[in-house]
Amino acid sequence: MKTYAIISDIHGNSLALRAVLNDIKSRGIADIINLGDHFFGALEPEETAAVLRENPMLCISGNTDREILQAIDTDFTKDGMDRIKADLSQQSISWLRKLPKTSTHDGLFFVCHGTPESDDAYLLEKVTAHGVFIYNDEDLVERTKHIKERIVLCGHSHVNRVIYLSNDKIILNPGSVGLPAYLGTGEHRFAMESNTPHAKYAIVRADGDNIDIEQVLVAYDWHKASENARKNGNKKWANFLLYGRMPKDLRY
Repeated sequence: MKTYAIISDIHGNSLALRAVLNDIKSRGIADIINLGDHFFGALEPEETAAVLRENPMLCISGNTDREILQAIDTDFTKDGMDRIKADLSQQSISWLRKLPKTSTHDGLFFVCHGTPESDDAYLLEKVTAHGVFIYNDEDLVERTKHIKERIVLCGHSHVNRVIYLSNDKIILNPGSVGLPAYLGTGEHRFAMESNTPHAKYAIVRADGDNIDIEQVLVAYDWHKASENARKNGNKKWANFLLYGRMPKDLRY
């Protein structure tokens, strides 16, 4: 049997990342797959980078990783980006530049951040004017028909989900290590909420055709993380970190 830890969407939360890595190590798991979005947010980008350098793993790029590089190379900007650029070392920026957009692993996993084609689209969730819904089986089979690997790993929505498809494929989102809720923008306003403040990751155990998946919620000092976000001037992130959901007064 082979065992893998799947992590995603750290977003600069070094406290949550350390807690997750300690939990992974306590279980004797050495093979870690990281789905991207490493540094952007209201917390500790360079400290997070240092932790990642100490813990080798398979990493790919997420949408905010790409945006950090865009902000460095062009006039692209967004709220909070200047602080991230100022904090990250050249070593960390060079590391970001080397990350692939997608990957595969052990002939079992296809690894992407959002969808196989896009780092800022959702594979499992459809955002509508009436809320966020999971695509049906037929849609997900169609969206992943070109992928030969049995397990498709995706992040981006920060909500932990496991979907078993009728064609025997599995789509797994491990949830977010570092940001358990956020308010999305685009054609529609929407909230992505995991509804707990825990740091989240997933464990996959593979024994031939037998696949066992465990979603793990790790306690850490989210009060300290929330206070750090507040000190950095981000009240929304402070609330997201503390509750894992959207306070009513922040929804719109």
